[in-house]
Amino acid sequence: MEKEFMQYMTHNNLSSNTIKSYLFTMKHFCKQYDLEKITKKDLMKYKTELIENYRPQTVNLRLRALNCYLEMVHKEKLKMPAVKVQNKTFLENVISEADYEYFKKKLKKNDKFWYFVIRFMAATGARVSELLSIKAEHVKLGYLDLYSKGGKIRRCLAVEGIGKEIRHR
Repeated sequence: MEKEFMQYMTHNNLSSNTIKSYLFTMKHFCKQYDLEKITKKDLMKYKTELIENYRPQTVNLRLRALNCYLEMVHKEKLKMPAVKVQNKTFLENVISEADYEYFKKKLKKNDKFWYFVIRFMAATGARVSELLSIKAEHVKLGYLDLYSKGGKIRRCLAVEGIGKEIRHR
């Protein structure tokens, strides 16, 4: 089984890491169930065990491995759907509005450069790498285009006075 499955995965251009992971899953499955007499009931029982013991990403990886094997042996009807992963719609470890205002106020008095950095990042949602990409030309132009994931563009307006503060650092 292992040799044929490995050839099948290689033929389908799966990466070596994926092949190793899928083979590990098949060995894990075979410790409890018979691959020659694989049933929907066994597959569902295995899926339940995975859900009870692993994170959804791991469960889905193992299910993809089993589904790949089922394709190889032409038992596509037994394939199992992935577990749905609910993404968090909130951020963790975010400072409160009051802490942000206090922080901003202190920086404005003591260090205008860091005040700008914090204001820019909070106002635009820019990453540190995007902040580091700001050039004097952007200030002269009056804006900076930030390219986000998915090819979206965010235009951030630049103010001349802030540019002077950056150049003095």
